Amino acid sequence: LIDLLSYNTYLNAFYLNMIGSEMFLDSAQMQSSVVSHAKELNYIPQSARAPEATINLTVHQVSDTSLTLPKFTSFISEAIDGVNYNFVTVDSTTVGVVANTATFTDVVIKQGQPATISFVVDSTENPKYLFELPQPNVDTSTIKVLVQESSSNGTTTTYTQASNYLTLDSSSTVYFLQEGIGGLFQIYFGDDILGKKLKNGNIVIVSYVVTQGTSAAGANNFVLMNTISGYSNTTVQSVVSATQCSEKETIDSIKFQAPKSYSAQGRAVTK
Repeated sequence: LIDLLSYNTYLNAFYLNMIGSEMFLDSAQMQSSVVSHAKELNYIPQSARAPEATINLTVHQVSDTSLTLPKFTSFISEAIDGVNYNFVTVDSTTVGVVANTATFTDVVIKQGQPATISFVVDSTENPKYLFELPQPNVDTSTIKVLVQESSSNGTTTTYTQASNYLTLDSSSTVYFLQEGIGGLFQIYFGDDILGKKLKNGNIVIVSYVVTQGTSAAGANNFVLMNTISGYSNTTVQSVVSATQCSEKETIDSIKFQAPKSYSAQGRAVTK
């Protein structure tokens, strides 16, 4: 009986020590705990960042007066370790046509697969207006949010990520970003004080790129995989190979960055 009580006391001590450790940012070991503490410091852990390349695209034998390169146009890179990676444009671009040629210069493309997901606002089922993106490797820098009035009203409004909270009011069309307990990113919206509040029946449309992180670093020599408004006679010239990529922020990095970000709070102070 004494052995049993001793063993139980030991387990309780170990359990309470673990609970105590997770209560503080410095000693926490679980991703969910570290993210939760960082949230209190208004710090958003960085998502995976897609490798970014720059190209020039020329479309020949164009009969229109202008031409648009659509968002999420797909390009395939040369093979890296036997793997060809998909890159996409993250914005649409329109240029004029000169001598039947449309030239798109310094087009930025990012590695990954495009994704679009829609949520219908229902304050009964989702009173916090919290919407979770289901993929773990979302590049949050590519997130675009539209809010459609309803299924019968196609009017849409673009929402941007909130940054300076001091400038927000009840009409600000902004969304907020956070990492959830399970490691997936979530977006949520204002309360008619800090940001405009959503209404029942609104449709939230979120588009973004799901990346493979640093795997495609250095990718170059791209091939266009789509026609542009039906035109297929194209030339792709590489300007800058794929760089500026990273994996999702680690626990150690969050512990280091979050307090410093909170201390600075985006301010610059002169002497």
